[in-house]
Amino acid sequence: MKPIFKFSVLLTIAGLLAVAPGCKREEADFIGPAYISAPDGFAVTAFTATPSSVDFTSGTVAFNASFTHSVTWILTIRGEVSGAVYETKGIGNGFSNLIWKGTHTGVIFFRKGENAVATLSFYGTSLTASSTVNIVNVRNFAAYGYLPLYGDFENFINASYGPPIVYSPYWAHFNFPNPIPNVEQGADSNLLDYNGNIVPSVQGKQYYYIRGLGNQQVFVSGVQSHSNPPSLPATPDNVWVNMYIYGTGDPNAGVEIEYQEDDIDGDAAGYQGDDDDAFVARITLDHKGWKLFSFQYSKLTPSLNAAFGGSGNKIHEPDRIKSFDLVLVKKTNPNSPIEVYFDFPIITVGGPFDPSN
Repeated sequence: MKPIFKFSVLLTIAGLLAVAPGCKREEADFIGPAYISAPDGFAVTAFTATPSSVDFTSGTVAFNASFTHSVTWILTIRGEVSGAVYETKGIGNGFSNLIWKGTHTGVIFFRKGENAVATLSFYGTSLTASSTVNIVNVRNFAAYGYLPLYGDFENFINASYGPPIVYSPYWAHFNFPNPIPNVEQGADSNLLDYNGNIVPSVQGKQYYYIRGLGNQQVFVSGVQSHSNPPSLPATPDNVWVNMYIYGTGDPNAGVEIEYQEDDIDGDAAGYQGDDDDAFVARITLDHKGWKLFSFQYSKLTPSLNAAFGGSGNKIHEPDRIKSFDLVLVKKTNPNSPIEVYFDFPIITVGGPFDPSN
């Protein structure tokens, strides 16, 4: 019997050894943020914003805070008029010299002259602390790249044909001087969209809009910016075109944004639609609210229309951009009016426009 017992023991040990590797606990990295909730007795001992009034073209605001315990904190700055938001968070029993440069982490820009309320909140408690900063001047986001003249639409002037405010010498409106039937366009603020909702401003007080049915199956109207950009790099991978566009969720509404080049091998000076290139970004406006669209210039597609930018050398040459058009088009229903609102069409180098830094 002893040999049988020994053999059984050996089998049992071998089985345990075979199973043991499968039961080994593997090490794994922790994934996800760590949060520390505020315990009982937690309190904010100090929270200040310096200065309380700031010109962001030349200055910044420094926040300082201290707490009784180390916790996860959230600093949210919100414009009282614009609704713009800047948010940052961290872990600790306070922070020193946390700098705000007037940037925003949401879509909406802060507005000149408004108060911004900075609120400090924490996980695990409803306790908050707040401080108010007056914005004398906003940050100069135009310095982040190239913004066409009057590209913020704040200083358009009345033309002789009256309101709404629709005229600038650097913007050509497709419905002027010959009006397009069933179209209205220009610069304005707080308009009602076709759904009855107020279209708020995304940057400053005004934006540009085009809306209506037009008198063609697809084309409604458009606008052209023809203030020549400064010298841009010749490398299309390094150039980005950016624009804020408001949508109402209508899949019938679309825009074609055409960046027009003066090709070196063209027959005439300047951009000629039947002689040069136009590179196009096509967007369906089925989103709701304001959204920042950014496109790498090398990813834009050549115009398919030989008479309007489809007759160039088909080479992306951002250093030869002379102008751009925004054209409003009906995509699915030629009998339904559509609309677009846009603002801040900025060209950036090295990456997309990022107002959060």
